[in-house]
Amino acid sequence: MRWSEEYATGVERIDDQHKMLFKYAEDFRAALDEERGEHVYGVLLQSLGVYARSHFGFEEKCMDRYRCPVAQQNREAHVKFAEVLSGFQQRYAVSGFDRADARNLVDTLDQWLADHIGRIDVHLKQCVEKP
Repeated sequence: MRWSEEYATGVERIDDQHKMLFKYAEDFRAALDEERGEHVYGVLLQSLGVYARSHFGFEEKCMDRYRCPVAQQNREAHVKFAEVLSGFQQRYAVSGFDRADARNLVDTLDQWLADHIGRIDVHLKQCVEKP
C-alpha cells in the first residue's frame, strides 16, 4: 500500500505523518517477506505505538482548530485503532513473535490507512481550504 495524493488533508505535517505510517507498513511487509520479521517486530510495535499516539494527538488538535465536522468520529476511530494495536502488543508480550499475527498487523495497518485516511481524515482538507 502506498501514499496517494487522494489521501491529502491540506495540512502538510499531517500528510507527512501519514506518509510515514505508510512507510512503516511497507517496510515491515518487506521485512516479513525477507524473513526478517522476527528481528524487527517488537521494535515496530513499540515505535508504531509511540508514533500513532503523537500523530493522533496532533491531528485531533488540527481537526478541532479547523472545526472539522468529523473530529469526534476521528477521535473515536483513533481510540479503536489504539485498542487494536494494544492487542497486538499484548499478544507479542505474552507469546513472542507469531508470523501470522505479524502479517495480520500489516494487513490491519494497510486497511486502516486506506479506510481511515480515505474516509475520515480527508474531510480536513475542505475545512483547511475554507476562505
